[in-house]
Amino acid sequence: MKYLKKFNEELKTRTYLSAAKKLKDIGHIDRANALKDWASDSEKREEMSKWKNQIQEYSPFGIYKINVVNPENGKKFTADFALDVNFDELSFEDNFEMEKEEDPNNISGVSILFFIGLIPTSEEVIKKCEEVMPDSEFGNGMFWGMCFSIDFEIQDGGVILQSFNLSDYDEGLSGNVSFADRASAGKFKTLLKNIFSKSDLNYPSGYTDVDSLYEKLEQVILIRQGFSSDYGFELKNVADFINTISPNTMYKTI
Repeated sequence: MKYLKKFNEELKTRTYLSAAKKLKDIGHIDRANALKDWASDSEKREEMSKWKNQIQEYSPFGIYKINVVNPENGKKFTADFALDVNFDELSFEDNFEMEKEEDPNNISGVSILFFIGLIPTSEEVIKKCEEVMPDSEFGNGMFWGMCFSIDFEIQDGGVILQSFNLSDYDEGLSGNVSFADRASAGKFKTLLKNIFSKSDLNYPSGYTDVDSLYEKLEQVILIRQGFSSDYGFELKNVADFINTISPNTMYKTI
């Protein structure tokens, strides 16, 4: 495979759940229920173990106040989370290479896409997420909450950064998610600037081939896709662009 995420889900509990379904299908109801209960308990233990690892790994990069709103019933809450900012390598490369094939000198409609995982700061916050989110998924010790893209085009041999878009990950799963105050939005803006400008930040990459997110962005954007050699582009250009965005556009009150 081209790459591996560090948080790929284990198949162990899913295997037992599948076996429980097969037992139920052939009429062994009691055995099926017992196996299903054991698998569910095991899955919960795995999730909590992953969560403890996640909070230890990502909390040094800040705690953020986040709103979660269920669009179906209006339930909502605000709580503290650490964040897993995760670069979508495949989406970027596939999108860029497809657009480049059409016209290598004038490339538009492309973006650098990231997903944001919400890592609860306590078991109480985990329970609140499970109560309020429409269809919460906690398999990797976090809840996917938001995503953002940095849109750009390439004209006359140069990269032109155009817009920054922050939105829900999937309102059907996690609901409507947003930063709750200006302080958290400002802290997030600073984190993004540092991710793109500080090679020694050591923010986790989420992948197994390199340790830091800076290394992953450098590997994929600057080297593999040739942004450095072909366009004279630096990751710091993104940091400078993010610096022009007001934190006021990144948060909501509920």
